Amino acid sequence: MNLTEQDIKNIESAIEAGGDIWNNPKVKDFKDRVKIYYRNLGNEQCCYCKKNSHGEFKLVLDIEHILPKGQPEFRELMFVLTNLNVACKRCNMNVKGTRTDFVHDINNAANNHEDSNQYKFIHPNSDVYFDHIAYIQRIENDKKLIKYKVLNNSAKGEYTYKYFRLMELEIDSINQAQGLKQKSEFSEKIDQSIQERLRNAFKRI
Repeated sequence: MNLTEQDIKNIESAIEAGGDIWNNPKVKDFKDRVKIYYRNLGNEQCCYCKKNSHGEFKLVLDIEHILPKGQPEFRELMFVLTNLNVACKRCNMNVKGTRTDFVHDINNAANNHEDSNQYKFIHPNSDVYFDHIAYIQRIENDKKLIKYKVLNNSAKGEYTYKYFRLMELEIDSINQAQGLKQKSEFSEKIDQSIQERLRNAFKRI
């Protein structure tokens, strides 16, 4: 993806206006194209957990600032393409947020933001994710197998696995490892009288 002259003018105008620069309407077209670009480049996956977003509404994935734009040290990288990618809301907001503990040397990170060695985790643009972690997914009807496997004792792979709490996303209902509940057990736990009360509430309107 290349920035057009109009992109640059719009970004410069938004910066001059101040305030919430990232959400200035003048940069919306740029942001839309960034999201499309990285969704296509990443094969419709979150850059950190590889969750699939194919066919999902565009708001399912956020534009991710690898070095967070909310930190003063990295504000200048707000619109730098090599500091951007797309991530699911869990990884972007609930796990990573504005944290910077994944950087080895915060004082040098901004000037060397493309250097893979600056990062403890797998960098979405400077590293090849699947050199460090294998993402295994199998689905049969309503049974799922999702597993992350750190490859070759990769330090970055191990760090990424723990940092993004990928173990929380692992499922093995195919082998019943998660104690899958049968539908009959599920139905027994539902109080039918409460169900009827909720339905009848509409009849009184």
